[in-house]
Amino acid sequence: MGLAGILLALHPGVAIAQQGEASGGGTGAPSVATQDAEPIAGTETELQAPRLAGWVFLPGVTYTPDHGLTLAGAALRYFKTEARTARVSHVVLTAEGSLEGRGMVSFDPNVWFDGGRFHLGGTALVSYLDYSYFGLGNDTRMADGEDYTAVRGTVRPEGVMRIARSLYGGVVYEFRHENITALEEGGAIDSGMVAGDGEGTVVSGIGGLVRWDSRDHSFSPRSGGLITLSPRVYGSFLGSDHDFTRLLLEASWFFGLGGDHVLAVDGRVDLRGGDPPFSYMAYAGGSRLLRGMLEGRFRDRHFAGAQVEYRFPLFWRFGGVAFGGLGRVASELSEFALTDLKYSAGGGLRFAIQQDERITVRLDVAKSNDDSAFYFALLEAF
Repeated sequence: MGLAGILLALHPGVAIAQQGEASGGGTGAPSVATQDAEPIAGTETELQAPRLAGWVFLPGVTYTPDHGLTLAGAALRYFKTEARTARVSHVVLTAEGSLEGRGMVSFDPNVWFDGGRFHLGGTALVSYLDYSYFGLGNDTRMADGEDYTAVRGTVRPEGVMRIARSLYGGVVYEFRHENITALEEGGAIDSGMVAGDGEGTVVSGIGGLVRWDSRDHSFSPRSGGLITLSPRVYGSFLGSDHDFTRLLLEASWFFGLGGDHVLAVDGRVDLRGGDPPFSYMAYAGGSRLLRGMLEGRFRDRHFAGAQVEYRFPLFWRFGGVAFGGLGRVASELSEFALTDLKYSAGGGLRFAIQQDERITVRLDVAKSNDDSAFYFALLEAF
């Protein structure tokens, strides 16, 4: 989940919306556009779906400080499984390739059944990308970073059922195979000083999903919130090379201040137990939370962070944002305190490609403790 991208839409009436989550270890795997869930069935936005079915083809160019300039393309099929289903389903095929010979291909289904009562989603992804590892802990130095290249294959299907109007529950399974193809000789990975440094590392786990979604809109909410809690277990009984647990809590809430003025609050708590591989540790940084910081710049067993963003109109189709965030990683829960927090602050511009559906392109500039970055992206950061 870590590539910020700008895509030029050939069909202005439809947008890509994929379910997503914070990656288990700061994978930096790119995506065309990521949204965590869609609005509750029957909302005004979903009932105004343009047609029962259709295709969208999107060429474009993406940029991220992690992977540089990348050419991208996506094909989206949107449809309804039933005429009475309020929500529109879709599947997306995405391909991206960088000028350095790196790239990825992903398939992301997002299908609703029985009038929006049941949902099947997830992702399947194959990538060949470069990454940086700075060691474990909240005080690692930028100068200690070492680069490595890995081939990764990931499959993460999930299914939920509506329990009440805004409450969903279900299950998620995750499988990832990683093969490190190049690394720095004599570094921590090459020396075997970290877990998961071998060839063909497999991570396999299953867990539950509890999701509250009361947002008034998928792409740019002005009220309501989205909260997802997911406890998971990874172990040899599922073919995993590492035995560990994960507890992920992601929450966003939106407060309308009148007109197009919105105060948005976003946070993530990501906890590990057992023996996770280094590339699947909790992490800080990325294009969503703590923008301006390289994704995976800080890694350890646990992460907690939050951000506040003010969104406001400027003129015509242009808008602006100002944001700031704090967070840190820790090896033990007892280490969490309001000290040695990593920060991120910045601002950006928004341009509404499709005003009725609130589909925007964003340009963000952000500064963190020891780095800065800018992001071109389709849709809001959260």
